[in-house]
Amino acid sequence: MLPNASFVVVLLCFGLLAQAQDRMPVQPAQQLVADVIYNELNDRGCDSFWQYGILRVSGSQNVDREQVETSDGPIFRLVKDHGNPLSAGERRREDLRLEELVQTPGAMAHVRQEHLKDEARMRRVIELLPQAFLFEYVGPSEGDQVHLSFRPNPAFTPAGYEARIVHALGGTLLVNQRLKRLIEMDGRLIERVDFGYGILGHVEKGGIFEIRREQVSEAHWKTDLVEVHIQGKVLLFKNVTKDQRESRSDFRPVPQDISLAEAKALLDQAVGTREEALLESGGP
Repeated sequence: MLPNASFVVVLLCFGLLAQAQDRMPVQPAQQLVADVIYNELNDRGCDSFWQYGILRVSGSQNVDREQVETSDGPIFRLVKDHGNPLSAGERRREDLRLEELVQTPGAMAHVRQEHLKDEARMRRVIELLPQAFLFEYVGPSEGDQVHLSFRPNPAFTPAGYEARIVHALGGTLLVNQRLKRLIEMDGRLIERVDFGYGILGHVEKGGIFEIRREQVSEAHWKTDLVEVHIQGKVLLFKNVTKDQRESRSDFRPVPQDISLAEAKALLDQAVGTREEALLESGGP
């Protein structure tokens, strides 16, 4: 018979082992990611519109916007430029621009078209993930959250420039395994991507892609950060550099049947609220 002290140690070891096993994900990593992507794609197909703030830094651009989603596409109002509130003249130009979008039939057509193109491009990228990569768990889960690593799947044959760039990524995912939703994706180009054996162009190794998602309601998640830093060339002569960071915050739902005029009124109200808060704080 074991001595009492030894018996306690054995029980303790079994207890710790059981806790560790409870924290280990039980679903195969590849299947978990497939389920996550299914949910992400279904969410993108749902009709839900939101208002939020945007801070966009891209090249020489550094702007703060308030944006409202509508069935005609997203409509925004510029709030700050390089951290500075707009001048009286700049505010008037924003008023005129928004009035034209609201009052002129067809003025939002180009905005809607570009928005739909962006959505289709993002959907294509998301659809690639379960086939383009091999996934593995990284350590035990932390509550509902679990980390996974990903690397290119050698059995996957990418078709087109977009898929080839995506397939060259390696990195990590952070996933809510209970809700099966994506929280964060960090990717880096682990090899240079040549087009036409480098004659048509290339994208340099080391480029960075980051996406973060935030739960904004019981059923909906929204992207609150997109960051891209890549370099390359087209036809060996033209430099291609994309340095962009767009963060979104303060998500608020708006009616699905919201009109452009109602969206503009929300933008005007939000900017007015910001300006009042700035004055009360003693800001410039």
